[in-house]
Amino acid sequence: MKKIVFLAFFGILSFTSYGQYRWEVSAGGTFSNINLENTDTSSGIGFYVNAGYGYVSGYRAKTSIVFSVELLQRNSELDQAIALPAAEGNVVIPQGEKLSALQIGFNPKFRFLFNRGKDRFRPFVNVGPAIRYNASFKAGDVDLESSDQFEQLVISGVYGAGFSQMVGEMFDIMAEVGVTNDFTDNLVDIDSKFFDVYARVGVRFRIYDARR
Repeated sequence: MKKIVFLAFFGILSFTSYGQYRWEVSAGGTFSNINLENTDTSSGIGFYVNAGYGYVSGYRAKTSIVFSVELLQRNSELDQAIALPAAEGNVVIPQGEKLSALQIGFNPKFRFLFNRGKDRFRPFVNVGPAIRYNASFKAGDVDLESSDQFEQLVISGVYGAGFSQMVGEMFDIMAEVGVTNDFTDNLVDIDSKFFDVYARVGVRFRIYDARR
């Protein structure tokens, strides 16, 4: 039994050593708008930082599975005052203030790449879910209470398109634009889903020196 486990371990290690793995790091701006029931809002500018780890596969390396960890700030400005429930009574947030969420997320996505595996320039599209944790949520200068006023877990969809350009043997530069929409609310008992448009640039590098 020990020999079987030992051989299986080295088999997996050998497979992963020669796999076409990619690391990628990117960052950019996020333009967010929150949909609040009976309240008008405007988009605000935040940031988006993403670190991903993927495996390129398929015929001519047409497909890739990328697992990403992300940090983002989502801001949206109130066009009219709102009242949010609190333990000691409603908190009124005046017109012109921002709702601002700082989120940490996990985003597994499927990516389809165009052109041949050895081409230096490769456009792509990708889609996948995102599970995000609201680390903090502010309404103007007021820090909301997680237990009473905002949800800590939010589920979203992420849809993007971009390209990578090979630079040298191990590195690509990449750019991507896309949208994110929430499937669940951010505030407790209030219709409060963010919709984002994001743009980011970054670098991707290969563990195994071979172009696919």
